[in-house]
This record gives sequence, C-alpha cells and structure tokens, in this order.
Amino acid sequence: MGKRITQVARNQVMMILGLDTSTLAGSIALIRDEQILGEVSFNLGRKHTERLLPEMDWLFHRLGLEPKSIEGIAVGIGPGSFTGVRVGLATAKGLALSLSVPIVGVSSLEALAWSVRFYDGPILALLDARKGEVFARFYQGGKNFQAGSEHLVIPPDRLIPMIKEKTLAVGEGSRIYQDQFQGKAAFAGFEFEYPRASIIGKLGWERLARKETDPLEQMVPIYLRPSDAEFRKAEVS
Repeated sequence: MGKRITQVARNQVMMILGLDTSTLAGSIALIRDEQILGEVSFNLGRKHTERLLPEMDWLFHRLGLEPKSIEGIAVGIGPGSFTGVRVGLATAKGLALSLSVPIVGVSSLEALAWSVRFYDGPILALLDARKGEVFARFYQGGKNFQAGSEHLVIPPDRLIPMIKEKTLAVGEGSRIYQDQFQGKAAFAGFEFEYPRASIIGKLGWERLARKETDPLEQMVPIYLRPSDAEFRKAEVS
C-alpha cells in the first residue's frame, strides 16, 4: 500500500517547476504554493528533446520569471515512454544541479489518478505500454487517496479480473481498451488521458514542503520492463 497524501502547513510558500514527458503529450508548469501560475502542454510525438527547453523558456518569459526563482523541481519518472522519461529526468536533474534546488520524482500513474481523486472509490490509472499491454496501478480515491497496488505492466485481459468493484479508469490506456473494460470500469474521459505537469508539481510540492527530496544519483525512471533496444540486444546475444 502507498502512503496517503497528507496535508502540509499552509504557510509553506515555494515556487515549484513541474514537468512531465512520460507520454507523447509533454507539459511544463510553474506553481507557487498551491496556485498554478502557468502551464504549457504540447503533443509533439517523440520531439520532447527538441521542444522541452524552448517551451520552458517561453513559459518563464511569459510569466516574467527566471529559472533562478524556483525553489524546487518535480518531475514525472514514468512509467511511460522510455525516451520521454529519460529526456524529462535528465533535464530536471540538470536544472536541479545548476540551480542548487531540491528535486523529487513523481509517478506518472499517481499524477493521473490524483487528477480524479474526487472519485470516492477505486481508481485505475492506465497508460498504453504498447505490445498489447498497459502500465497500470490501482488507487483508492476520496479523502484518503492512496495507492492500492504496485506498478504493473500487464495485458488488459489479465488486469480485468483484478477489478472487484465499481472502478473509475483514467489515462489513455482506458480509452484505447475501453471496450474490454466495458461493464468493469467507467472511462474518466479524454481530458484525463495524460499526466499534467501542474499535478506533478502539486504532488512534488507536498513532498518538498515536508522536507522530502530524492538524491540525484538515486533518481531513476520507473521502467517496469526492458526497452526495445534491450530486447533486440538480448535477442542478438
């Protein structure tokens, strides 16, 4: 079971940069305390490397801020796109090192589930893992929002028997396999398909306000399975 998200002192005021590139839809957000100052989303396929820093520069410029004004960074660490997660994490680590600010990693599935935390029942966060599988994790919604399972990479037909009661499914995986989940889980809607940087930032803000940080050298992506390149290397060997 995961730790429950707890309330922190309201007098904690911090400027947090949130970013997520774990899916084909990337996003960047700036949060002060619990207010979203600005958020940029871009669905550009696999061009995160080309667009992440320019989009970030645009957001800072638009808000009249400079990177040195941030006091912490929260980054989505997957599961999701191998390339996307690596790009986002490397960028976040580089910024944290150059700006000397703390950093925390946030599960992309947790960010998805948290976006529908108001649902007072089981929530199933799903992202397309390709190869006929999904990245999945169960959560309990409502005021005691918390994780209800480990991260999984699994075919939908093996996941369905794990659904024991009325469940809200969120994320692109729930749309892609909506027909298979018919009668077992309700689809939250297209507006909840991808993790948002503002939610990554909010969840990161909660941890940073409690003085929790992740050591740079220990921050690694949540992969769950080898990359395609590793698969090919194993096949050759």
